[in-house]
Amino acid sequence: PGAAAILNSLFYLLGESKDACLIPAPYYAAFENDMSIVAGIVPFPVHMANPTLGPTEAELDLGFLQARSRGLNPRFLLITNPNNPLGVIYKAEVIQNLVRWARRR
Repeated sequence: PGAAAILNSLFYLLGESKDACLIPAPYYAAFENDMSIVAGIVPFPVHMANPTLGPTEAELDLGFLQARSRGLNPRFLLITNPNNPLGVIYKAEVIQNLVRWARRR
């Protein structure tokens, strides 16, 4: 079993219309429907130069600004570890950097 039920509940309880969830791409395709249909959250891909290393702060900043420019409120950052569909396991340093970035936002 996956984490869809808990993610759907969290997005539904914490999200609002026009909220976006930044997700490093590529990502599990079912996130698109799960977020938008169940909770009304807009999944927003963060494109990475090297998906095996995880998103950089600059890539997250760019995704954040792109979402804002489309009238969205980037409220969530969804990281799957190991990455689905790549199977890459991000290093602890990458996860720590992602948490720091999210806390600043």
